[in-house]
Amino acid sequence: MRALLIAALLLAGLASAVHAAPGTGFRRGIGVHSMLNWGRTDPANPGRYAADPFSGAAYELPDAVIRNVASAGFDFIRLTLDPGPFLQLEGAARDALDARLAATVRRFLAAGLAVMVDLHPNTQVPRYDPVNWLRSTEDPVYQRYVLLVRRTAGLLAGLDSRAVAFELMNEPPYGYDQASVRRWQTMCEGLHAAVRSVAPDLLVVLTGAHGGDREGLIALDPTPFRGSRVLYSFHYYEPYPFTHQGVVSDEKGSAMWRYFSQMPYPAASLPAALVLDAVRANVEGDATLGAAARRAALAEAQAQTRAYLATGFDGARIARAFDEVTDWARRNGIPADRIFLGEFGATRTYGRYRAADPVSREVWLRDVREAAESRGFGWSIWELKGYGGMALLADDEATRLDRGSLRALGLKTE
Repeated sequence: MRALLIAALLLAGLASAVHAAPGTGFRRGIGVHSMLNWGRTDPANPGRYAADPFSGAAYELPDAVIRNVASAGFDFIRLTLDPGPFLQLEGAARDALDARLAATVRRFLAAGLAVMVDLHPNTQVPRYDPVNWLRSTEDPVYQRYVLLVRRTAGLLAGLDSRAVAFELMNEPPYGYDQASVRRWQTMCEGLHAAVRSVAPDLLVVLTGAHGGDREGLIALDPTPFRGSRVLYSFHYYEPYPFTHQGVVSDEKGSAMWRYFSQMPYPAASLPAALVLDAVRANVEGDATLGAAARRAALAEAQAQTRAYLATGFDGARIARAFDEVTDWARRNGIPADRIFLGEFGATRTYGRYRAADPVSREVWLRDVREAAESRGFGWSIWELKGYGGMALLADDEATRLDRGSLRALGLKTE
């Protein structure tokens, strides 16, 4: 019986190792969006990037921060990369970008952290805004993007580390209709093929369209990627009135977020009157509003607040959402550890940011993290450092991480 038990344990360990084959680490990650993204533009021509777009103090990350990330128990960095400069620059300037990327990856590897390089377009230079070039596989910028993916895959494969992964596109801004779902499927297959032409064993991270959320992932057909070393990613920020409270946005449906604070989670965990009073105070404190605009903003912000509170949003809603992803994976024969929660996070009240109360935020982070881990998914929280209120640094200039966030993530707080 003892021999049988030992054999069973060895077989279980072998099965676990087989399922863990996607890579080294990639279970508990954190996004780094400050080093190789939002590159400097040319002062004489804001429609072009500067020749050295990531130079300057704003793009540096102190060694002390990296040590604190590793000691807390994170095992990888999700390193975002603005593809715009890589698409625009040529010659020595372009080669310098590759050298900087390779050096940055090696720096994290030397600190004991795996690295997922995430191609993460932004909107600051219209030519490289993905909304403008993901409309067609014939678009010249898209075709250059395919070449960029191939070149970067070769670079990363050349680092010769199982602890390096490559995410081909962050949050594709299409997939809200059947035609663009099919188009993204074609693009995703083409980008994957570009990687495999130069890097047969590099860990590749794939996502669906629809902004990279679970609906986009569920719409993705994984059949063409069977047998390939891949992870399947989705992002989760629900409910937005909670996770994005305090965020300044002019987009339709989200312009009132700037007036939200002290939104509770679960939604029914605070009396509505307290939450509505906080929203009123925020609107009345906006000195940019005239009397009529203030009345209109107050009415709309409180209406949206009541709508959120009425949802009763709680951990059961999160569980049902994650079960949808689990069901998709099971239907397609995908092991749970090949599913990756690529982003989640909620704004935090600190410094100049007015957002969630610490108890509600910790409970939401814990519920999402546990929903992922209990289903076997790896995860990466958004983000280590940056402006907007979701950073995990204790404050914008600190090197230590926020204790409450670490506690909610099940990591070390000392």
